[in-house]
Amino acid sequence: MPKVTQEHRDARRRQILAAAREVFADKGFAQTSTTEIVAACGLSTGAVYSYFPSKNDLVAAVCEDAVDNVVDLTSIRDAAELLDRLRARHSGHARLMAQVWAEAAVSPDLAAQIRAQLAKDQEKVAGLIRQDRRAQGLSDLPDPSGVAGALLAMLTGYSQRLAIGQDIDAAAFQQALQALLGDAT
Repeated sequence: MPKVTQEHRDARRRQILAAAREVFADKGFAQTSTTEIVAACGLSTGAVYSYFPSKNDLVAAVCEDAVDNVVDLTSIRDAAELLDRLRARHSGHARLMAQVWAEAAVSPDLAAQIRAQLAKDQEKVAGLIRQDRRAQGLSDLPDPSGVAGALLAMLTGYSQRLAIGQDIDAAAFQQALQALLGDAT
């Protein structure tokens, strides 16, 4: 019997996670059965269980993946690009993230993971704000970390509104963000 490579195992794991994300985004964690995920990914039940012994393990992996891969903030140039990327990844991702947040409210481990990711994201955004302010010859007041925290909170709200199907006027939201960040151009 040929040996299964790590590359093959990683690809199968990604395949299962992609199928689970789609089904969870459509039906929610509680309403989704493992049988539906098996059907969506096209693998056998045994194959899925060999990667994820329980539905809870699959939920945890999808949550971890969703939290770690919201948006790559390091390559964002401005508010317009950030909003474009958020909108492009939604509505399915927004619905999934709404469920991740709800699950984190009752799962201390997931909540800790989200807090850690938010701290990293806040520091990335604060660094971008500092860099932008220096380039414009502006002071570091108000505190870039505080501004970044407020910005991330607004973007979380933006995502939650997309999750419920409310399509926010992106141009108006972008203009408001730029005004709040001190860049009304």
